[in-house]
Amino acid sequence: MRNAIVITFLLLALASQSFAQMTIVPNPAYFWSETQLPIRDSGEVHSPKKATIMSAIIPGLGQVYNKKYWKVGVIYGLGIGLGYGLKVTNDSLKDYQQSLTAELDEDSTTVNYLYPNLGVDKIRSERNYYRQTRDQLILGLAAVYALQIIDANVDAHLREFDINKDLALQIRPTYQASVVGFVPMIGARLRLR
Repeated sequence: MRNAIVITFLLLALASQSFAQMTIVPNPAYFWSETQLPIRDSGEVHSPKKATIMSAIIPGLGQVYNKKYWKVGVIYGLGIGLGYGLKVTNDSLKDYQQSLTAELDEDSTTVNYLYPNLGVDKIRSERNYYRQTRDQLILGLAAVYALQIIDANVDAHLREFDINKDLALQIRPTYQASVVGFVPMIGARLRLR
């Protein structure tokens, strides 16, 4: 594994130039032929608008509509994880806020039972940390909610996109002959038919 990384690094470091074909003469018959791919028409109307609205109302419902059931588990897993973190952080924030209020209170009968060994500056610092973390978790939940709506919409739009075996992109190491010898490089080949 280590040798493969070293060889790959050396190949990339030695490739000082990239070469391309000088002239491309497109063959119109290559791009347009009489045998065209059939358009899929199952009679089913799949609406991106419906998927978007369904995801906005109930998170994950648009993914169910798009028949991408595994994404629902990811969405709810992220939601539950962020929600649990939000609850724990919010509870800690309340505890530090209560301790800070007890420390700064002018009433001598009020005692800080939660964190009696911490100073006011440390309690204030911890409270600010948990407040910032809570706010970040709320933004994370909002981002998950927005991204699952966007995902449902994009997935519904791409439902009729045809992915067949005739489309291929191959990336592999290659070499180019030059005046100084062979120069190693990374080659890419795109096949459309």
